[in-house]
Amino acid sequence: MTVLRPWLLVLLAALAYGLAHLSWYGSTPLGQVPVLDERENLELAGQIADGSLPHEPLYRAMGYPLLLAGLRLVGVSAESLPLVALLLGVVLHALSAVLAGQLARRWFGDGRAGLLAGALVAFNPVLVHYATQRLDATLGLVLFLAGLASLGLDQSPSRPWPEIAASICWALAALTRPQFLVVWLILPAICLWRQRTRAGLIAALGAIVAGGTFFAAQGRWQQSLSGEFRLLPWQGAYNLWGANQPGTHGRYYFQTLDLSHPGESDNPAKLESITLYRKDTGRTEAGIDEMNSYWRQRFVTQITQHPVAWLGLLARKTYALLNDWEQYNNKTYAFHKARSPWLRWNPLGWGLLLVLGVAGAWRLHAQTPFLTRSVGLIALTYAAGVVLFYVSARFRLPLAALLCISAGGALARPEFWRDLVPGHPLWLAGSMLAAGLVAFSFFDGVRDARPFVQDHLLVARAAQTVGEDTEVWEHARAALVLDPRRRDADEFVVTSGLNRQLTSELSKAELTVWHESARRLLTDGGTAGPVARVIAATVERDAATLRTLSHDNGITAFDALGGLALMHAINDEEAARLRAAPWTAGSTLFLLARQAIAPADFSAWARTHQSPAWDRALAIVRRRLFPDSTP
Repeated sequence: MTVLRPWLLVLLAALAYGLAHLSWYGSTPLGQVPVLDERENLELAGQIADGSLPHEPLYRAMGYPLLLAGLRLVGVSAESLPLVALLLGVVLHALSAVLAGQLARRWFGDGRAGLLAGALVAFNPVLVHYATQRLDATLGLVLFLAGLASLGLDQSPSRPWPEIAASICWALAALTRPQFLVVWLILPAICLWRQRTRAGLIAALGAIVAGGTFFAAQGRWQQSLSGEFRLLPWQGAYNLWGANQPGTHGRYYFQTLDLSHPGESDNPAKLESITLYRKDTGRTEAGIDEMNSYWRQRFVTQITQHPVAWLGLLARKTYALLNDWEQYNNKTYAFHKARSPWLRWNPLGWGLLLVLGVAGAWRLHAQTPFLTRSVGLIALTYAAGVVLFYVSARFRLPLAALLCISAGGALARPEFWRDLVPGHPLWLAGSMLAAGLVAFSFFDGVRDARPFVQDHLLVARAAQTVGEDTEVWEHARAALVLDPRRRDADEFVVTSGLNRQLTSELSKAELTVWHESARRLLTDGGTAGPVARVIAATVERDAATLRTLSHDNGITAFDALGGLALMHAINDEEAARLRAAPWTAGSTLFLLARQAIAPADFSAWARTHQSPAWDRALAIVRRRLFPDSTP
């Protein structure tokens, strides 16, 4: 019990902090509505569980969706899976804290180092932020740390089982997050470096076979799905080009095409890679092998023709990787940390860990040079793989965990700082100072807050899904302040403005904002969705646009007819269509128009189907938008 108690404390601390943050995050729109990669992971899990995966090669790594599908197969319902996935992330975060603590205790031979390293992981706000999302980063981190723990670099090698176990863990990590592939690939070299004997060769071969079995299994799975044997998903080639193309900063992925309204299940990067390939080559069909070969060739051509520019880009990406600012990756950490009452005041971050981690590396090197060099090789190899692509925050989480382990060793024995390098006391101070300068400086636009626009829009989209129209309005307006060109933000303003009118009247200033967004959508909103265009045309009393939209399919056609009726611009044929339509044919504007045209019929229907607040809603809309309309 004495041995277990410290790790139980670390486990409970990580669970408590993660659940505390989740108690807040789960009540927010983003916590309730899976977005972007989260939504895709859940959809893939559902398709795996019910056997409906598309018969095509896998685009993204499937380790995490497979785990979620396993939960579905053991009884977790599709409705419960989003919440269960968040709870699973907290559990995985707690496991990573325990693994980090165990590694620090073994590497430094110091129980205090283990406890401190575990606490640094448990209370690391960045790790908690990503653990409380339906993403694969925390699962990949647990598998990476489990591989390090299995490898036993602090112990004398005997049999090849540790290397085999590490290979399995790292192969699974690579099948969860492909960035770990480079770590798995260098494992045989570590085996041979560790034992330059026949035993080392056996361990290296055992590692190759053990991990390779899992890659072969995925290849066989892909063959059963698509008829093509592929060891890995196919998204890497375009990402390689996108992260190194001329004019890019390489810190995070950004779209070069306007994909404001992709399908709900469409991956934007996948759509963009196919669209650009077809545009560049003039081909209507996009074969995966030909397309990936095209992007790889463009990458090779770029670096061979412009090697100096490419090396400069790598240097800038390396600086961004080492900087304290967490780069955008679907979400900007700084934006969401400021919103969380549990993360907002937490001072732990990459910069502080980097400075302390450098000190811990000095201590580890003084104690066990081979271990330090081996872990350093693993960290550098992984970092090089990240720098080759994007240095987004999620990609450097394994490096942050390694810094927590090293920092735990530095904090546990501060007396070593004085005696570490006899005769050269400035080496330690100088290296820590250099780390601090790199981490906390802000050259090359490294602290880029422009993605905050995306964060505001992401919250607005989630809030719209759960019906939080005030939050939709506020975040859409904030996005327009940052970038007035965002017509998708105008869409949110227009739609949420109408919904807000149903319960309370907009102020005069808000009404002005609403009309301005509506006018911009009508004049410059070519990609705007039909719902927003119907509302905008109604707000601006644009009968011509409404008449055009009334011929579309779906509810927008009848909402357009409703707008025409409310502004007294509807003709007899259109009025007949409106009256003959079933009550479910349209949405708000359609129902308001039916209420205005035939209040008795509407009241009879509303008593059994809708809230009596429709009377007040119609009164507000009529008074503010159509003062000349009559029942």
